Amino acid sequence: MTTEKFNMKKSKSVLANVLLLYLVLFLLNIAPAYSLDPQSAAFSINAETKDINTLTDVQKINEMLDDLEKKWNEHDIKGIVKNYSDDFINGDGINLEAVKNLTSDLWEAYPDIMTKTQERTVRMHGEYATVESTDVYEGTSSMVRQEVNSKGVLKAIAGGELFLKKFGPTWKITSDKTLLEKVSIGYGIGQELINQNKIRLSSPEQVAAGQVYTARLDFDLPDDIKPVSAISKEILIYPQVTAEDKFRLTNESKLERLLSANKISKNELITATVGLTGGALKPKLLGLIFLTRRVNVIPVTGESSEVSIIKEPARSVLNKEIEPLDTYPNEHKIQPEKKKEENKEQFNLDFEE
Repeated sequence: MTTEKFNMKKSKSVLANVLLLYLVLFLLNIAPAYSLDPQSAAFSINAETKDINTLTDVQKINEMLDDLEKKWNEHDIKGIVKNYSDDFINGDGINLEAVKNLTSDLWEAYPDIMTKTQERTVRMHGEYATVESTDVYEGTSSMVRQEVNSKGVLKAIAGGELFLKKFGPTWKITSDKTLLEKVSIGYGIGQELINQNKIRLSSPEQVAAGQVYTARLDFDLPDDIKPVSAISKEILIYPQVTAEDKFRLTNESKLERLLSANKISKNELITATVGLTGGALKPKLLGLIFLTRRVNVIPVTGESSEVSIIKEPARSVLNKEIEPLDTYPNEHKIQPEKKKEENKEQFNLDFEE
């Protein structure tokens, strides 16, 4: 993903908890110096012992996560799985078997992909722990896109939380929650334009169920390069409802689309697909770009959200194929999505007409 250092902004509640923890530790550390009560001193010694045990557990967790990163970069699926509990379910409803399948698919599509943790914070809660982390990824596709005679370069950044539980002396991951996820894949001149930040996709990181929001592509391209682009939305649900890509020859510096968040409180994936064309007499495809952004959808009181736990994953966007590009050179007006109500077991997404 990106090699730039990314600094996560902690929420006020997290900062307040950290400051409170520092205050408690400070009071525990000075208690023996100011107390002549043997019971108070004993309490402080016990608390100090507990703190030492906590620090030992933090060290164990960090060592486990360092080993997990090493095994991931070695593409050792068995070495990865041993760090997860058997009943693992992540924030999108994906279980451990699905994690194995998705990870193997990603390695197959990008044989040299590597990851690196940029930031990590561990919080202890007895036999439970929460780890905040920011990780970057980068790899080259195994497949050559014949349209542009080029392999794709993937760069991504993901930020979120891991939830761990102690089983005897061992810590294992029981769940995770992705808060931020940005992916770019560039083929041909697409990768150069991504590195130069000439094409940008923006969308909110979190919306309420049913809320209308905007996804937007911004272009800063040379005059001789014309983008043919589309923005689509997919719900992270299985079986996956695949969005229809409506491609447009974009003569303006931006392309926007109004979208309505689903009402079942399932997270969504925004995908921008861009074909880069050039040539005055005989235009040809010079590059391809995929940009994705995660949009987390939170429930609203009173909205129905009866959905069973999803046991299987949606197909990864990283292996998504581009169909032949249909152009609509005269269409620039953004049409809001039509809404359809379906029963609880069938969900359809309606896209631009």
